[in-house]
This record gives sequence, C-alpha cells and structure tokens, in this order.
Amino acid sequence: MPTSGSIFNWITSQADILNNVANNLPSVQRLISGFAYIMGIGFAFKAMYSLKTYGEMRTAGSQASIKEALTYLIVASVLIYMPTAVQIVLMSSFGSPNILAYSPVSSSNAGINVLFGGSAIGLPLTIIIQTIGLWSFVKGWVMIARTASGGGQQQGGISKGLVHVMGGVFALNIVETVNIINNTLYGT
Repeated sequence: MPTSGSIFNWITSQADILNNVANNLPSVQRLISGFAYIMGIGFAFKAMYSLKTYGEMRTAGSQASIKEALTYLIVASVLIYMPTAVQIVLMSSFGSPNILAYSPVSSSNAGINVLFGGSAIGLPLTIIIQTIGLWSFVKGWVMIARTASGGGQQQGGISKGLVHVMGGVFALNIVETVNIINNTLYGT
C-alpha cells in the first residue's frame, strides 16, 4: 500500500513531465503555424491553377464549376492569414479576440477543480490543449480544401472539417471554454 508521501511524489513527478512537455510546445506551435503558411501558399497556387482550368473549360463550351477554385482560395487566405482568422473566429465564438491566459477555475465539480483549479498540472495542461487546438484548426481547413477536388472523398468532408475548426477554436481558448461549461452546468 503506497503511503501518502509516495503518492505526492508520484503526482509531482507527473506534473514535472507535463511541465517539460509544455515548455517545448511553443516551438511546436510556431512549427504548425509555419506549415499552415506554406500550405496556404500551396493552396493559393492550386486555386490559381483551378481558375485557369475553369477559364479554359468555359471557353471550350463545357460546363465547369468554380467551386474548387473558390474553396482553395478561401482556405489559402485563412491559412496565410491564420492569426487574423483565429481572432475573427474567437470574436464570433467568445465575444473577444484574445485567447485567455491560464487562471485557476473555482468550480463545484471536483474534476474541473483537480485539472484547472490551480493545481500543478493546470498551466501545462492548458498549453498542451491549446497546441492540439491549433493543430485541429489547421487540419480542419485542410480537410475542407480536400473536399474541393471531390476525387473519391467521403460524404460530409466539409462538415467534418468545420467540426475540427470549431473544436480547435474551443481548444485554443480552453480557459474560457472551461469557464463557460463550469458556469452553465455548475453555476458561478
């Protein structure tokens, strides 16, 4: 049977692991943002090529759709201007364009208090969730872009992409998301 001291040491060592992981994640966030810029430029070139193909098909007299070119153009602009796009979606979702800094949550729910109530794992867990949210935001827009070509894609690709985008936004602003859930379910 472990003693209370050994359990405390185990929890402290787990918090140290989370802190070490969280300390390295700002570099990963910059890497994800850099990949988003590069993919955005690639999608912009794909949009221009699709517009060229659309123009050639229109002059040949066949029916062509501009959906592919517009989808790639929209996704390219979102990925190239990702910080602004995140601020716009945050403003629409939370009423503020700022991602809140970690602050302890006081809740009547024991699970929320353990994770986000000022414990040693609250801040590192917040940074980890925000990194996953950034990845999900970018992945959602890439999923939306992949539906533009229509080559063998599953049904519901746009809706799956939008779910990733919105889930990413909620994860990016996990502090406010937890506050909203806490206030909705457990009161203030």
